[in-house]
Amino acid sequence: MNMMLSPDQVSFIGLAFQTYVMEHHKNDILQIFQEASEDAHYPVVVNAMTLFEDNMEVGECFNAFPNQVLLIFDNALHRVAQTISQSSSSPQESFKLKHNLHVRISGGVSQQTWWVKSSVVFLKRCDVP
Repeated sequence: MNMMLSPDQVSFIGLAFQTYVMEHHKNDILQIFQEASEDAHYPVVVNAMTLFEDNMEVGECFNAFPNQVLLIFDNALHRVAQTISQSSSSPQESFKLKHNLHVRISGGVSQQTWWVKSSVVFLKRCDVP
């Protein structure tokens, strides 16, 4: 049986992640906006432990439906970036919205990182000194 998240769960996860990103990664997004290349891919690395401590239900959904939840995270990240870009009121700020923002979930002792590519979850083990 192919299980899916309900529309209410998708909405909840998206809103919860948007709130988390605004609280913990706004400066990361602002820094990305200042990068010159609009075509480069920019990761926003999210610590799984912090995210899941912030909202255990999001963590449970991530563990149960990683492919779907990572796509929700990417969409929510784009909404946050658009909000930040639009709220830039200073003409001196040269923010350029980047369209290739991607969420990377990192955490645990082995520093595993998850990301989505073509609707498949890949696991990358990083050697951390």
